[in-house]
Amino acid sequence: MTEPDSTARTQYAQRVERRIRFLQTLKDAGLGLYLPADEQARQHSFDQLARMTARQRELPQLSADDLSKAAEAFRTHIDAMQGVLPHDVQYKNRIRRNW
Repeated sequence: MTEPDSTARTQYAQRVERRIRFLQTLKDAGLGLYLPADEQARQHSFDQLARMTARQRELPQLSADDLSKAAEAFRTHIDAMQGVLPHDVQYKNRIRRNW
């Protein structure tokens, strides 16, 4: 009994989900990731994280929409982690949110 081969998109989505669960574990432990102060640099970091999560052989099979959805998922979870960072780091990041 063999399992059907997963497509590159499904494997990528599963890998992104595992990374997000890891980020949630870090947040639950009271840890956060420092983000650059510049919004463009932040977006570039999320886009790069989404691309680096894909394997090289998967990249041609992934659409820009797949990568942007993954980047947005990473953004959502990493932004939520900013509340555990010290207030001076949040101020330096120019993050004006009510955690």
